[in-house]
Amino acid sequence: QYLASVVVDNLPPRPFNIRMRRMTPDSTTDQLQNKTLWSSYTEIIDVKQCYPNTALVGVQVDSEQFGSQQVSRNYHLRGRILQVPSNYNPQTRQYSGIWDGTFKPAYSNNMAWCLWDMLTHPRYGMGKRLGAADVDKWALYVIGQYCDQS
Repeated sequence: QYLASVVVDNLPPRPFNIRMRRMTPDSTTDQLQNKTLWSSYTEIIDVKQCYPNTALVGVQVDSEQFGSQQVSRNYHLRGRILQVPSNYNPQTRQYSGIWDGTFKPAYSNNMAWCLWDMLTHPRYGMGKRLGAADVDKWALYVIGQYCDQS
């Protein structure tokens, strides 16, 4: 298998076509396999972004302040704010009363609600393909309660 990589600079404005043309004819014998296939392409976009939608920490220390000790850093990450059931308390992991099917934003690491987030969020999840009606939130509610059992 022979692989080739080509970088094409200064492309015209979109949309445009890319054509690959083989210059030699295909083999007519079974003993030589030399079909040409286009398997994939990669678009490289040169854009300067300042870490969008990202929590970022930067630390600069003077090594002389610590001598021969190795500098250690600790962070307490609460994770993402997810949509969780309106009757759910993520701190106590308790569900109160009967759930009416609505959600509220809260920090949570309950895997059922992390899954709900991944399935329904339009930016990084499947939310552009799936709607909230396509996911069985009632079954996830039962799963979420199971995940919160100690």
